[in-house]
Amino acid sequence: MNCPNCGTSNLENASICVNCGRPMAGGGTYTPPPPPPPPRFDAPSLTPAQQIPNYLWQSIVVTLCCCLPLGIVAIVFAAQVNDKLRRGDVQGAMQASKQAKLFCMIAAGLGLVVILIYAIFGGAAFMEAMREAQANR
Repeated sequence: MNCPNCGTSNLENASICVNCGRPMAGGGTYTPPPPPPPPRFDAPSLTPAQQIPNYLWQSIVVTLCCCLPLGIVAIVFAAQVNDKLRRGDVQGAMQASKQAKLFCMIAAGLGLVVILIYAIFGGAAFMEAMREAQANR
């Protein structure tokens, strides 16, 4: 039996065409099933003024470059922001965002202080080595 729509050969007892999916008999118009509805999240919709930053990339940078222990704490707080927003806890998300920012700033400041101290002592050691080299000539 051939499909009246596309002409594809089908089995004699087929009710739907294997090629186009339209009914074989009954001349009715085929309407595909409606698409499933998009997934619904219960997170509150925030206006652009209420968007809460999570400071995740900043936390990762200070962890790798400045201060590992404080950076890890900042990553934990940064990861909590989106989770709390998803659950509808806007106040908790704002608090976690503030904590992530605080630990990022502390870790960056502490890292810069350590680098500065290292540079000062390294420079002093270099100058002393140069002075000894000049004295031993």
